[in-house]
Amino acid sequence: MNATLQECHGFIEGVGRLRLHYRAWEAPSPRAVLLVVHGLAEHSGRYERFGLDLAAGGYSVFALDLRGHGDSDGRRGHVRRFDHLLQDVDRFRREVQGMVPPETPFFLVGHSLGGLVCLRYLEEYSPDFRGAVLSAPWLATAMPIPHWKIGLAQVLTKLAPSLPMRAPVPPEYLSHDPSVVEGYRSDPLVHDRITPRMFTEISSAMGLVFQRADRIGVPLLFLLPGGDRVTDTQRTRALARSIHQAEVTVRMFPDAYHELFNEVDRSLVLSELRAWIAARLER
Repeated sequence: MNATLQECHGFIEGVGRLRLHYRAWEAPSPRAVLLVVHGLAEHSGRYERFGLDLAAGGYSVFALDLRGHGDSDGRRGHVRRFDHLLQDVDRFRREVQGMVPPETPFFLVGHSLGGLVCLRYLEEYSPDFRGAVLSAPWLATAMPIPHWKIGLAQVLTKLAPSLPMRAPVPPEYLSHDPSVVEGYRSDPLVHDRITPRMFTEISSAMGLVFQRADRIGVPLLFLLPGGDRVTDTQRTRALARSIHQAEVTVRMFPDAYHELFNEVDRSLVLSELRAWIAARLER
């Protein structure tokens, strides 16, 4: 590892005074800052390789553990209101802005659930981002959810909103890289829980992201895996086509699985990301 790079971690106070954990990989004189929002059931530590690669190229990376995930407080896989996730991200942004040189450009990076969070955040807030990168955002599941499960969740969200329910993702759906699959399977900070309230809040957010897409004004880069068996790539492409007031770039990786940053050809994905960010900075 480059001796000039710094790895650290810390905590911020989220909504409801929850203690939220974050990790950082900092470049000595950052060209820009990337704020990373992870997917359901995972955590910021799974972005270590991503953070080190970007920091080596002059970008500081800060990744938040969402409430109920990783080393952050909160019931696993639960959120009372989806807006709390947006407020947590905003607090994280303001915290990081106080830690880096003034006028440092900021980019938002969201994967899967984190992609949905980032899109909704951009619709409801007006932060000064140079752009946002959405990796396989969770706007719909790849496989249809049975109607009875949806109905049950709608009942339980009122009667037992924080009841933990199993929602495992097969690790082999995430990447072609066997080490990534095994690492996910054995990671003690990865969980397989989602509560009825979180399910219904996510479902509502999926609808709102389309209804309020005209509020997004920053450039967007969609990184989409063609072999995704977790999130619905075609649904994301439909959203990208519907956004006319912002610059939108879509990059497809035909054979890739869900976690593009952890795929065997991740270098191609990172090259696209770096080139896109560099072009936004030149402007």
